[in-house]
Amino acid sequence: MKPIKMFGLAALATLVATGCVGASSALAGQTSLCEADESPCMAGNTITHVHEESIGHASLLSFVTVECETLFLGDTLNSGLGSPLIVHGKFSYTCLEDCNAEEENGPAEIKVLKAGNELAIVTGEGLVHVICGLNCRYNGVNLEAHALGALTAANETGEVVLNEQEINKESGVFCPSTGDLDIETEPLVKTYISS
Repeated sequence: MKPIKMFGLAALATLVATGCVGASSALAGQTSLCEADESPCMAGNTITHVHEESIGHASLLSFVTVECETLFLGDTLNSGLGSPLIVHGKFSYTCLEDCNAEEENGPAEIKVLKAGNELAIVTGEGLVHVICGLNCRYNGVNLEAHALGALTAANETGEVVLNEQEINKESGVFCPSTGDLDIETEPLVKTYISS
């Protein structure tokens, strides 16, 4: 059977805005996103509007592969400072192979927690409705990505990477019960992970 290329979830539900592995709120301090390499982030340099796009295509892997370009637009809560920093926003998808993906039950809530120098843990949840031959809804719960700031990211801008995170079927006939989500995003402006 020829794989059908499609996708759509990030939660970067991506996923989008940025994260780490196993740091607790009690151990981490305040987190902010900053336009300059400074800590704490000075007034006027705090990023409160987050705009990220996928590097390549996000992909949902199951017995078919859905691939989509992903865009995230969101705003930080707590005046751009929090432990964790909370970002509310919306994911948009442009998929290959005449497939469609749409975020449902938004806005997406992304939590960013500084875990080290230019390193953060990004967590989030999301529900994506994917139509690509099959009509399926997948949710991602406890998705966890890591974020690198401009000083440590290879692109010198910043990046959020979520690899092989399990998502679960919420509804749909003949849809696989689980799938793996891969997404990598980058901010449109240099973003430093500050405190």
